[in-house]
Amino acid sequence: MKRTAVLLTLLLAAAAVAGTGVHTTYLWHMHQPVYWPAESTWAPGRYELAYETISLGHSQNDEVEIFSKPDRVADYQWYPKDAVSSISDLPEAGAQVSFAGALIENLTSLGDAGWNGGLYASDWWSHYRTARGWLNTAGDPRLDPVLVGFHHAIGPLMPESAFRMELATAREIYADAWGGGPQSTGFFPAEMCFSERLIPALVDAGVTWSIVPDLHIARACADYPWNASLDNTDAPNPADQVNPPQANWTSHTISRGVTLKVPYPYGFTPHRAVHVDPATGQGDTLVVVPAANAMGWEEGYGLFGTGGIDQMAWANDPARPMLVLFAHDGDNAWSGGDSYYHQNVPGFSHAAAAQGYTPTTVATYLRHHPVPHHDVVHVEDGGWVNADGDFGSPQYINWNWPLVDQAGDFDIPGGWAEDERNWAVLMAAQNRVETACAVLPAVDPAKVLDPLSGAHAGERAWHFLLAGYESGYMYYGASLDMEIKATLACNKAAELVDPVLSGAEDLVGPTVWLPQRLPWNPGGSGGGALWGYPGGTGAPMPSDFHVWTFVHDVSGLARIELKVRTDADGANDPATTVNETYAGGAGVSAWTSLSMTLRAMPQGEPWPLNEIDFTVLPTHIADQAWVEVAGYENVLLDYYVEAEDQNGLITRSPIQHVWVGESNVIAPSDVVWTDPDTLQAAAPAAVWYDPAGRVLDGAPAVLLHWGVNGWTGVTDTPMTWNADSLAWRADIAVPSHATVLDLVFTDGLGTWDNNGGADWHLPVGGGVSEESPFVMDGQLDASASQTATCGGGSLWVDLQDPWLYVATDGVSAWPSQDVFILLGAADGAAVSAPWVKAGQVRAWDAYLAAEGSNTWSGWFDQTETTPPAFRTEQARGAVLEGVVHLDDLYPAARPLELIAAVAAYVSPAGGALYAQAPCGDGDGDLLSAADFVPVWVPVAVADDAPRAFRATAAPNPFNGRTEIRLAGLREDARTDMAVYDASGRLVRRLDVSSAGGMASVSWDGRDDGGRALPSGIYFVRAAQGARTATVRVSYVK
Repeated sequence: MKRTAVLLTLLLAAAAVAGTGVHTTYLWHMHQPVYWPAESTWAPGRYELAYETISLGHSQNDEVEIFSKPDRVADYQWYPKDAVSSISDLPEAGAQVSFAGALIENLTSLGDAGWNGGLYASDWWSHYRTARGWLNTAGDPRLDPVLVGFHHAIGPLMPESAFRMELATAREIYADAWGGGPQSTGFFPAEMCFSERLIPALVDAGVTWSIVPDLHIARACADYPWNASLDNTDAPNPADQVNPPQANWTSHTISRGVTLKVPYPYGFTPHRAVHVDPATGQGDTLVVVPAANAMGWEEGYGLFGTGGIDQMAWANDPARPMLVLFAHDGDNAWSGGDSYYHQNVPGFSHAAAAQGYTPTTVATYLRHHPVPHHDVVHVEDGGWVNADGDFGSPQYINWNWPLVDQAGDFDIPGGWAEDERNWAVLMAAQNRVETACAVLPAVDPAKVLDPLSGAHAGERAWHFLLAGYESGYMYYGASLDMEIKATLACNKAAELVDPVLSGAEDLVGPTVWLPQRLPWNPGGSGGGALWGYPGGTGAPMPSDFHVWTFVHDVSGLARIELKVRTDADGANDPATTVNETYAGGAGVSAWTSLSMTLRAMPQGEPWPLNEIDFTVLPTHIADQAWVEVAGYENVLLDYYVEAEDQNGLITRSPIQHVWVGESNVIAPSDVVWTDPDTLQAAAPAAVWYDPAGRVLDGAPAVLLHWGVNGWTGVTDTPMTWNADSLAWRADIAVPSHATVLDLVFTDGLGTWDNNGGADWHLPVGGGVSEESPFVMDGQLDASASQTATCGGGSLWVDLQDPWLYVATDGVSAWPSQDVFILLGAADGAAVSAPWVKAGQVRAWDAYLAAEGSNTWSGWFDQTETTPPAFRTEQARGAVLEGVVHLDDLYPAARPLELIAAVAAYVSPAGGALYAQAPCGDGDGDLLSAADFVPVWVPVAVADDAPRAFRATAAPNPFNGRTEIRLAGLREDARTDMAVYDASGRLVRRLDVSSAGGMASVSWDGRDDGGRALPSGIYFVRAAQGARTATVRVSYVK
């Protein structure tokens, strides 16, 4: 028997020789929350689980639909095992899976009850246990159930004690689902929201490695190429950019609406991260495994090949191979379906193996390629980019939108937001539970998990409190009854411990929520949803900033202060820890104390809110404490909050760091001003510029270089010198869709005044969003119609007025050729072909082109200028596709007949016509009617005729509610309106009543059943007979 065991060991060792090529693996994340975290009617003493909530109808969520979806039933039981089985012929291949504890409890409740005809077996977990028992050639499980917080909380925003209890209860339920034996040492943070502050608790819970977003290693690099238009979130603060510069970067745009830039191999290689205890200076280290956010998104939404890996495989280090980890939901969208698990997983894995890559598991990769102890990186705070509107924000804004006033403008001293209120409620309950537990016997996590097993009041209170931290309660904001669910949990927790607190000694200091700041980049640039999605270099930020927190103590507060100190050289040297400790040392100043202002947070609505229905108010709520930090510029600051209660007990928050730059906000009256002072869309305006003391002082001529909404529709307008005002003036017409006027100034000879790189961005009132309803991802939009085909290449067209969509597969049908989609009037004159090609074509008004020798594509105007002044978008992938705004292209009148054609030319200058669609007359030119297809577009008509049928939305993006406005309605025709999600699924029908040819309809982001829809892109389509109008809206929670 011993010889057999030795032989088997040798065989496994031989088979487990580490591969040196790129490695690949998966993480499939599963979760459903406790939908009603109040006390159970059936089992008093614990919260409700899914079967009871469904039976009693307590929650407004449709749990029947959620848990009975066929694919989801399979996701939670056997699909992952099937997928792992399909790749078990590959030596190391496998996957990771993460189940939040709440989902484990919910499924067990449904399985034990035989709910819905027995959709879930009482041993629903059996397939997972089977797959976990399969070992790869390294002896590791082919399916590894990694640890995840029990209630899917956003760990970095929780108090450390609460996060530790999340982990402890997750470990307690682990064996119930996955069986005995050693638990996984891997961790998946909910929403991939990671912070180095989590490391000590993870290490103490037995975790040795955690998945983190590749983006937050990338953004911490000194040379991260941030661009507001591409990142759609705030720039990284320079205090975080301590990772070394990198040579090679991806640039990967995904359909979520963001471009990820990750250095390779650095951003695809596991490293170590360190947390330093601010009180002792001792460090804890953890392996961080970057998840490939861009490829993970695409791999979860369609059949996926090795192309993205192939492009960077040349940079792979055989001694430390790259690990491409696809991490995404395993129970939602396409990645939760049959095709994903039974086609995509085996298809990709075997294709990867054929390319010389190694499908593996994280545990096996780390066994073969242990991370050196000296390989330490910084991981910036933040989550994955999958959360629409958040896009990996370092402030986790989808769960932490800052305080705003009634108009929606940021107001830290006096504002309100439903997420912030939830955190205030949670902090009050947290302090009360911890204070009670300090005078009770030690808390047993097993009794927190099962409070019916003889738990004391503190353990029962922890049971409810943890449920209140569920991330979905905040992600979905005011949808359905989400706004009261954290309160339900916290009120029950308080009910259990308040009697204990009566007369008990207070041994616990104040509970202080992780301090927040706004803006993230004082004196730098802001981006994304917080600042209205500015383009280019982003929105300029002032150097002064606010810090705020929520604080509660059962004995009352004696003081709360913000402690601030400066760094001598402006850099947080990773080789030292002086910036990380309260004690400090050489290189940092002494602490300065700033008193914080206390403000009672409203228990209910601060002002009338139609989307909020507080049917339950909190028993306790923490106070807000805030302070404005002013007077610092071009300096690195360390800061933390210190609070003391009436008993002299002190709590210190973690130390945070911020680089404060020089204020980028210049008072408009100093250099730039307008008449009127407040710009209005669809109205004339005068823009004034005073060059005194600036780079254009004395210039003989000045041009106003301007655009709108993140530098779209760029125009140069000559300015006139006004001797009385000693300033230049330009008169412009502000477009109707403008919400921001972007501008800089130039002499036309190469000298620019761009406000120190920040540009000027002036708010515009009354703008109506006209976002394109088409998705630019290089994939053909389903609504497009094929209007021509020839020689393997086709032309597709669709009109959602005022946006015209065109696409061709000529880039793949005719590889290596330069491909054009030409648009123009039918009566256009003959002109030379574009790009100095051979022959002639009818004069174009615009064309979309793609180079055959590379992957570039872009729009051109009549003069072959790119990008053109009119609004366009484009993408290149399986097809070359683009949209053009017809009212921009034809501001006066549209041609009576618009024509289009696809033309492919041999690549060099002077190249002949190679192919075309339609087939045409074959004479090498595009001049005859046969060479084009007509494109119908609405054109101007007599004043007494019906106006063009149009749909617009404002606000857009929206949170809570948006108004859909229709114009050009016929009074004698019925109007239908419906909302579709990005996949084309009908989610809501809306009632329309019109007057005077116009209508306004409100949509609250819910479906026909009143259920909250997730953040994302939706299309609102109105129809009157054959007439249709569509507007794309972005719903941001």
